[in-house]
Amino acid sequence: MNLSTAPFQWEHDAYNTNYHDCGLSGYTGLEYGAVAQLSRVPAVRAQIGQRGLYKSGLAVMGDGTLIASPVDMLAPQVRSPFPTGCVDMCGAVKLHKSSDGGHSWQPIEHTPLCGKEGSLTCLDDGALLFTSESLDGIGYSDDGGTSWELIDFKTTREDEYQSVGPVRAPIFPGDGSIAFIRCVGTPEGRAPAGYDSPKCKAWLTQSSDGGRTWQRGADVETWDDPFPLFVEADFEHLPDGRILAASRFEWLHPLKDQPLPYPPGTMPNDHAAGHMVLIESADGGLTWTAPREFLQYSEVQGQLTLLKDQRLLCTYTSYHLPFGVSGVLSHDYGRTWDFEHPLQLALSNATCTGWATTRELPDGALVTIYALEPYHLEPSENGRTVCHTVRWELPPQTA
Repeated sequence: MNLSTAPFQWEHDAYNTNYHDCGLSGYTGLEYGAVAQLSRVPAVRAQIGQRGLYKSGLAVMGDGTLIASPVDMLAPQVRSPFPTGCVDMCGAVKLHKSSDGGHSWQPIEHTPLCGKEGSLTCLDDGALLFTSESLDGIGYSDDGGTSWELIDFKTTREDEYQSVGPVRAPIFPGDGSIAFIRCVGTPEGRAPAGYDSPKCKAWLTQSSDGGRTWQRGADVETWDDPFPLFVEADFEHLPDGRILAASRFEWLHPLKDQPLPYPPGTMPNDHAAGHMVLIESADGGLTWTAPREFLQYSEVQGQLTLLKDQRLLCTYTSYHLPFGVSGVLSHDYGRTWDFEHPLQLALSNATCTGWATTRELPDGALVTIYALEPYHLEPSENGRTVCHTVRWELPPQTA
């Protein structure tokens, strides 16, 4: 049987969409020249709280308790106490915990947190760190998430168009400190046409006392571009000492030899052209390699998890059909990826989905938290989104 090699072109109307005029047709980024054969593995799914909860961070405490930080999209919007310039009005966070490995979830009474695109990190001493795209700083808790101190990073910006790139995890430079990369730059489409935006800058904001206090540290070498090098960035420390980071780029930095889905700058919120790149540091985060291509268009919010068997997992959002949460594995610490065997962890009825985070439990099970939109044509006031977890296992590695 002869298969045509002519490139397939999907009819794409970028100007009439159902997702905030972002140009999401549902097909951007798909591999048209392939079909997938799926294998099924058992999984346990659970819903966190009520309808209306959305994207969440996830942390594993020392005793195995899971802490989740979904944002409540039905609650009144609040103003961030330390705005990033990215999204300053945001929803309230409703913390939940699971004491049975993600089978069930209970709410936690806690002092206020806010912001979506949130993350949680549990440090070795049991302290929790919370970040979100709205918070220029962190939340610090030393009592399992009941009470929080919000700490301002006081990130400096050169003009009104710059914002602080959100990051999903701290890095550990190797000197006993904890650090967050603060990267300021101008998002695509933010500044007026013809405006000479300043080049992005980055530095470490470090703590030498376990996250209780923070100071501006060394500058981080970045690139000669206004767009921030670190956006929705996640970081994984590898056994050979490298730090691998996944960061999100958009339409001014397209994939090589792959045309954009529509003319640059025609969409005010450019999810369809979003894609993830990988960068590496061998000196504790001070200098970074040039970005290399990783995920396709409409595949964003990549989060990295180094598993006990040394496989590296990336879970990410699919803003193309099938909408939902996907994953891909690397057997060589991120140098190459097994795109021939993709993972489909969750499906969403529409595009309000993603921000997956995966944690490995002491028993080897994996728990992935994510948001999805399971309701069709549901009024937004009823709650169109939910926050779910799935507990699952990877098949063992084969020789």
